[in-house]
Amino acid sequence: MNKPAVFVGLIIVALVGYAAVGPLITIYQIKSAVEQQNSEKLSGYVDFPTLRTNLKEQLNSELMKKAATDSKDKPFRALGLALSPKLVETIVDSFVTPSGISNLMAGKKPQQPVKEQQAQESGGRKRWEPFKNSRYTYDSSSKFSVWVKDDKGEEIRFVLTRDVLSWKLSNIIITGFVSRRGGS
Repeated sequence: MNKPAVFVGLIIVALVGYAAVGPLITIYQIKSAVEQQNSEKLSGYVDFPTLRTNLKEQLNSELMKKAATDSKDKPFRALGLALSPKLVETIVDSFVTPSGISNLMAGKKPQQPVKEQQAQESGGRKRWEPFKNSRYTYDSSSKFSVWVKDDKGEEIRFVLTRDVLSWKLSNIIITGFVSRRGGS
């Protein structure tokens, strides 16, 4: 058999294999960065501009749905509706940080700093661990999801997207975020 053809075949198999395990390698790297509290390393695996944009769109959409159902009885909802995009922008920008993402990965609320939670949990109760008890799904050849249960038993979905051979966290889907926040 032709040696160059075998060599090219092995390279193709290696690239396909790497593409298949790439999201799992990225998840391991993200977990490692979070556990080490290395925000610079974490930033290499998170597409922060895309993530912020996706979360802003998701939250604005949920706020609009909630406002549409509630605004019939409450006339001041229109004023709140006008201010909501700026409010969403401020909220998303404040919690889409390495520590905020770390909290979500552990199924925690993003308001409390990771160091504070670790100090509380290291007092003999339990060790803080990102992506603990999570499940994984390939959504397509360029999209991979990690599902983590939050403190209320609902799932938070972390979406990684592929860019050539590298994978980055590009979206976090928090179902019922607006209704849960309003009810808490």
